[in-house]
Amino acid sequence: MSKSKIFFIITTITITLIGCSQIEEGTFIQGDITEINEKSGDMEIEIEAWSTVSQQGTTNKIYSFKKKAKSQTIRVSNPEDYDEGQKISVKVFKNYAEDVWDLDRLKFEVEEVN
Repeated sequence: MSKSKIFFIITTITITLIGCSQIEEGTFIQGDITEINEKSGDMEIEIEAWSTVSQQGTTNKIYSFKKKAKSQTIRVSNPEDYDEGQKISVKVFKNYAEDVWDLDRLKFEVEEVN
């Protein structure tokens, strides 16, 4: 194999590994769905882990909540896609400045955890 092909392969692998190792910022909830209201889209989650990942400067830090609730209600647009007892991971999107949990303004990205 020529030197240029080897260099190309090593460069591609390096770039791929760097992209995979970056931590995504945000607030995350992991837990089990305990109740679903299909009319309103509200889901009650029994929380196993709740954390915030923040990148300040050049280092990544993971912060855990000191006073964390044991359950939380979130609102999703597709509640029929989920089942009670299902393990999920939720990323919370907040695009307002106030330091409050407002279900009408928060957005949630829900993924099933295997």
